[in-house]
Amino acid sequence: MTEGRETDAIAERPVALAYRPTVGELVSALRARARSTPAGRFQRGALVWTVAVGTIGALLSAAGSGHRDRPWPLYVGLVVFVAFMVAVPWLQARRLHRLAERQGDICGTVDDTGVRLTTAHSSASHDWHLYARYVETPELFVLLSADKSAVGFAVLPKRAVADPEEVDRLRAVLDRRLVRAGDAETPGSPRSRGGAVGRGVGSVGLLLLGLLLFFFAFSAVYQASHPDSFAGIQHNTAPIAAVMLGLGALAVAGAWWLVRRMTAMRIVTAVLAVLVLLAGGAALYRVGPMLHCWGSGQIARGPEGTYVCYDF
Repeated sequence: MTEGRETDAIAERPVALAYRPTVGELVSALRARARSTPAGRFQRGALVWTVAVGTIGALLSAAGSGHRDRPWPLYVGLVVFVAFMVAVPWLQARRLHRLAERQGDICGTVDDTGVRLTTAHSSASHDWHLYARYVETPELFVLLSADKSAVGFAVLPKRAVADPEEVDRLRAVLDRRLVRAGDAETPGSPRSRGGAVGRGVGSVGLLLLGLLLFFFAFSAVYQASHPDSFAGIQHNTAPIAAVMLGLGALAVAGAWWLVRRMTAMRIVTAVLAVLVLLAGGAALYRVGPMLHCWGSGQIARGPEGTYVCYDF
C-alpha cells in the first residue's frame, strides 16, 4: 500500500518548467497553429495558388511575339506579396518576443489541474477548460484554445524541463487533459472515412486533369509536328504546351500527395500515375525539339526534322 501511494505521488508531481522564449520557437508555434486551423490552412492554400497562377501567367506572357511586353510591375508586386505572406509569422513572432522579453525568464508547472506560469512581473494560472487540443513539434508543445481559429495559445518548449524524461511526463499530462491535434480524426470514424473518400476522389480527379492537360499539350503542337499535312510556317504553341506539361506533372504529383498515407490508394494511384505520365512523355517527345524557339512567334519544321524559329 505504501509503495502504491508513493507511485501515485510521483505520477501526480507537477512538471516544472523554466525557460525564456526565442523568436524561432514563436515562429514554429505560429506555424503549428496555422496548420491546425481552417483559417491557417486556407491562407497557406491561397498562397500556393497565388504562386502557381503567377508562375503560369509569367510563362504564358513569355510565349509568342508579345514576349517583350511583359507586365514587370505586376510580377514585382506578386513577388513582394508572396515574400510578405511568408514573412508574416516572423513579424508576428518578433512582436510577441519583444513582449516576452519585458517579462524576463518564465517559470511554471504543469499538472492535471492546469498550467501555472510566473515571471518577474506577472503570474497566470490556466485551467484545462481554456484549451481543447495541442500540437507537438520536435521542439515544442503548443496548446490551442477551444475556438475554431485558436486565437489563444500557449508555448511550452521541451528544453524548459530539466530532465529529458520529464518531456514524456509532460506529454502524458497533455494526452490526459487535451486532444492531440493530429489525432482529431481517429481512424474508422465517420469524419475519417469521409476524408479518405474525399482524398481518393480528389486524387482520381487530379489524375484525369493531368491526362487532359497532357492531351492538350500534344494537340497544341500537332500541326507543327506534321509538316506533310500542314506545310509552311505555324504559330509557335510550344511554350503553351510546355506550361500544360508542367501543370499536368503537378496534377499527378498532387494526386499522389493526397493519398500518400493510404496504402491501397497509394498503390492504385501510382499505377494510374505511371500510365498518365507515359502520355505526358509522348507529348514531351513532340514538344521538346521546339522549345529552343520559346520566344519566337512562329515556327516551321525543316527538311532535316529540326525546327526553324521566326519572329515577324
